Amino acid sequence: MNHNSIRIIDNLAEITSYHDRHVLEKSLLKTINELFPAKDIRLFRVSEQSDNHDLSLLAYCVNDVIVSSDENPRLVTEDKGISETIFQAIEAGDVQLSSTENGLWNLVYPAFDAHGDIFAVLLISTDLVPSNGDQRLIYGILRVYSNYLALIEKTQKDKLTGLYNRETLDNEITKILVRQGRHFNDQITSPNDSRRRSFAVKYWLGVIDIDNFKTINDNFGHLYGDEVIILVARLMTSGLIRDDDLVYRYGGEEFVVVLKAANEDDAMHTFERIREMVAAHKFPQINQVTISIGFVEIVAQSSPADVIGEADEALYYAKGNGRNQVHSYSRLLQEGKVKSVSKVAHGGVELF
Repeated sequence: MNHNSIRIIDNLAEITSYHDRHVLEKSLLKTINELFPAKDIRLFRVSEQSDNHDLSLLAYCVNDVIVSSDENPRLVTEDKGISETIFQAIEAGDVQLSSTENGLWNLVYPAFDAHGDIFAVLLISTDLVPSNGDQRLIYGILRVYSNYLALIEKTQKDKLTGLYNRETLDNEITKILVRQGRHFNDQITSPNDSRRRSFAVKYWLGVIDIDNFKTINDNFGHLYGDEVIILVARLMTSGLIRDDDLVYRYGGEEFVVVLKAANEDDAMHTFERIREMVAAHKFPQINQVTISIGFVEIVAQSSPADVIGEADEALYYAKGNGRNQVHSYSRLLQEGKVKSVSKVAHGGVELF
């Protein structure tokens, strides 16, 4: 076995050693860049929006620096040549090649999921076109990435609804708290810095509960109750939120949505749209099902449990004041309608 083959095996072993999607994406680009050094490598998520395909950047590699883009910035379409090549690859379902005015070549490789649908594309900008053998190797590495990603997602999904399960939620909240904590510290230490938190992406977590679900189970049975849970899950993921927002089944008839919004009003508007969509849907046999929602910004809490606890407090208020409502924890706290959940008594001693 030659050194190049050993290097390839080592890189494949590294790709399949991670269980975090963002780290996996960085490892993929690191492998491609080591085997085939390029000017620019980018990985895009592909999602369908009506009759069009929407692209968001997942990770990129420039000058050997690799970044996983948690913020998912949209594809800058100023370079029409790159955009056209990407959409040609999606349309053809095959590798596409195009040249640029400055002598570079753009290669676009589609990545397929378990159902044969294109869920991502890899863009490589290089001054030397890889040989046919090298292109096959790149395509093979992409298949390893796709297959391994499918295995990871299978362990992270709830079997009934197909949503992310509760076990993956804590990790996601922790990553957001760390990321938002950096922005928060920037604002404190550098109040005049252009990177102030007011310009940072803000994350919001909503806990969603199906109203009167016990009555549904008692009157129509648990199998029908499961159908209601599945229908509510589908409604929440049917274009109500963006592709890079996340929906979890938290347990029983409870869900959690983690989304990005510029401010509290925008977050309220999104959660209201979810509530209205469910309330307007005609369910078999029972006609209407409603949900209650409590939400909070993920920003400076001590732990994922605190984030969930604050959103839960707003949810309990919604349930206790008529149901079929959306409430913000911070607004309820300001109005004196709920108490701070950060002051937790333990063994008679107040910890915070």
